Amino acid sequence: MLLIEEVGMFYRDRLSFEEEDFKLKVGFLHFSSCSGCQVAFLDMFEEAVEILDTVELVYSNMLTKRRDIPRMDVAFVEGALCVEDPHHINLLREVGKKAKVVVAVGGCAAFGGVRRLSCGNQLPQPQSQTFVPITEVEFLRTKVKYAIPGCPPNPSLLYSFLLALLEVNEDFLLPFELMTSSTKASGFDIVSEVVNKGFCVGCGTCSTACPTRAISFNRECGKPAFNANLCVHCGSCLAACPQSFKPYPQPVYV
Repeated sequence: MLLIEEVGMFYRDRLSFEEEDFKLKVGFLHFSSCSGCQVAFLDMFEEAVEILDTVELVYSNMLTKRRDIPRMDVAFVEGALCVEDPHHINLLREVGKKAKVVVAVGGCAAFGGVRRLSCGNQLPQPQSQTFVPITEVEFLRTKVKYAIPGCPPNPSLLYSFLLALLEVNEDFLLPFELMTSSTKASGFDIVSEVVNKGFCVGCGTCSTACPTRAISFNRECGKPAFNANLCVHCGSCLAACPQSFKPYPQPVYV
């Protein structure tokens, strides 16, 4: 018998499992987005053959026929929440009740992404609409534990994340946990938290990670240059930067 106090950090009660019988129940839910994150999630399973016996996909609007949302250990959510859509709000409330942990997948769900720029009042969407990332939804704050950046996230990153959940690799999961509290997760963060604080080493990783070329590398000064007009707030640059999540000591003034 395998005595597990917190299986993958998802069980509050002390439970006993036969190790070969345990399966992590996961679901993928779609809100307002292009579905690119869910496609990346499906592509991930090409690499996940070795762990399929420990993971059970219980809900996906692309792969399963169920209409009701079952109870699950981890709910991967893509897309931003439309605050004017009662169906969206009720669905997200149900996710909060049925899932033990919610993971925001992609820039729209984690940081707002391109949906931050969507305001309606134009054809074919004449009415005004407001979208917010699920990390900013008050009734879900205690459930959203991790945010995975990208537009869309790399399937290999999704696989590594799922593997870290199964192995309870807290060192790997920590940056994704910190991203749930990021207010910008964009080139703004790169400039304010890395470049302006003297942590930038001029590697150019942020510029190569940006899908919209909002960040370019200035060879003269050896630092990134940020164009806010091209940024879609997907968080790819912040996640790629090797200096963004290092626990640097803070100055102490006596």
